[in-house]
Amino acid sequence: MNGEMFQIASIVAASKKAMQSNEPIAYFPATYENHIKFAFLPQMGFWGMKQYTAPNVSAWFEQIRKNQVTDVKLLCPCSVEDRGLLGFSNTTQSSILCFHRNGKVTYFVANWKFSSVRKKWNILYSEHELSDPPSGKPQFENNTDSFREVLLSIRELAVKIECENFARVFSSAIDFLDGSGEYPDRRKFGLELPQIPQKNLQIFEAASMADVFGGMGSWNDSPRYMAHEKGLDKEYEALSDDLLKNIRLAILYAINEW
Repeated sequence: MNGEMFQIASIVAASKKAMQSNEPIAYFPATYENHIKFAFLPQMGFWGMKQYTAPNVSAWFEQIRKNQVTDVKLLCPCSVEDRGLLGFSNTTQSSILCFHRNGKVTYFVANWKFSSVRKKWNILYSEHELSDPPSGKPQFENNTDSFREVLLSIRELAVKIECENFARVFSSAIDFLDGSGEYPDRRKFGLELPQIPQKNLQIFEAASMADVFGGMGSWNDSPRYMAHEKGLDKEYEALSDDLLKNIRLAILYAINEW
């Protein structure tokens, strides 16, 4: 799973936990993050319209509570036009949905920029308002069964095209779904696991492990050509699309539904 998806999922999870417990948010930035800021929509003040930019996640959370946000949800598409672009920054198309007490719905989207000086990322989330908000909140179903099926199928494909390393990755993802996965050591990146229940965490970690889409060296790279050489292009494309869909559905369920 790339850092952009991991970060936004962690922010939503931490926000939900803080709202449920009525406590301050506990978010732990990764070592590759320089700063995270949040630009809110302009609001009418005593001296006219003002726009507030929160300097960190804690200040953002305090402000959304002042704005009477009662719930947050992670939202992301389950398909993309070009999986090859997922190796680049600002391609996850994810957002934080904020549900306000008065029925208004806003959402924050992130823009990541790399600081060549600090060798870290600067992230700015910008708030937008939904012009025609839905009558209810989106609900996400547990897709563990279909996720396991596609993992089994794409693992078999990986063996056929002699990509045993990816077959092992898919096996590890299956282990997480079954509750027997070994959690990777993320401490060198300063990463903390999302603050979600254990069953949800197993699904999230399976999705994180199975997210093999990226640039050079990813499932988008050599495996595509190895599948072509064996006449398995259609199977590769169909299973890859199905895998991405189930990864995204698993993330949406794991982070939102608890």
